[in-house]
Amino acid sequence: MKILVTGANGFVGSHIVEALLEAKHYVICPIRETANLKWIRGLSLDFRYGDLSDKSFLKKIVKDVDIVIHCAAVVRAMIKNEYFKANVEITKDLCEMILSVNPRLKKFIFISSQAAMGPSTSTDCKKLTDKENPISDYGLSKLIAEGEIKKKLYGKVVYTILRPAAIYGPRDKDIFIFFKLVHNHLRPITLVKKLLQLVYVKDVASSVVDCLKNEKTNNNCYYLADTATHTWSDIGKIISFSNNVKAVPVIIPDFIFKFVGITMEFLSYFTRRSALLNRQKINEMLEKYWIADTEPSKRDLNVNFTSFEVGSKVTYNWYLNNRFL
Repeated sequence: MKILVTGANGFVGSHIVEALLEAKHYVICPIRETANLKWIRGLSLDFRYGDLSDKSFLKKIVKDVDIVIHCAAVVRAMIKNEYFKANVEITKDLCEMILSVNPRLKKFIFISSQAAMGPSTSTDCKKLTDKENPISDYGLSKLIAEGEIKKKLYGKVVYTILRPAAIYGPRDKDIFIFFKLVHNHLRPITLVKKLLQLVYVKDVASSVVDCLKNEKTNNNCYYLADTATHTWSDIGKIISFSNNVKAVPVIIPDFIFKFVGITMEFLSYFTRRSALLNRQKINEMLEKYWIADTEPSKRDLNVNFTSFEVGSKVTYNWYLNNRFL
């Protein structure tokens, strides 16, 4: 099929296009002229240069495709409006252009986030029917974008919404900090026990490929994650044991993380670049429970989710081979 993938040059998007090419699909990637193509350079992709905020450009790129996979998003921003302009308005415009020039589109697949659901209140898994309570502008923008998709496409164009948990894997720069610390023989532990789920990036890509023709996923939403839940201590231990690296446990109080978030956010105003960690990101990290119900994805998706023991080993070796460590 002819498939359009937004955000193809990013961490998750680059893995998605690789999986699509492996499945022998024709992949179109809308890209800005200034985009960094480090992860997808040399792949057999059809690049279309333009800006997703330009409606005339959106109209051109959605016109003759079979599938749209909307992965592009702003995950860090200096001001609230940047999240909503990129994550909500572009999603809304994309849906409108599809209805205008390509109403027979086979499917629209949206890469959302567990942040859209908000944290759980206990160790009980948060179900898709539970009320969402995002605690960040990013999470809220993703939830509103999901609403726009349902409102505009339901009954007209089939869609699937995927909400990955914390994504790790080759090319990632967020959970990389755990691998970096363990590599330096340190294993972070929080004073208060925190539980979270993880998902290997290639499993996200496999889920997308499966959704292309999987009618069970039509007009449905899914949480994507390995079924296991982990504490921060677990994550450090698994990385350490899986890769035979000795690491000393280091207790880090919550106020240290909060201080780092405030400092990095403050410095971003001078560098004019969004901080890797800001106060909202830290607040999400410090929540006790990020646990969602993955039973629907296990039931409907033909994907075997990778355990962190296996995925962390592959990821650690990738970081070593590509001189991240």
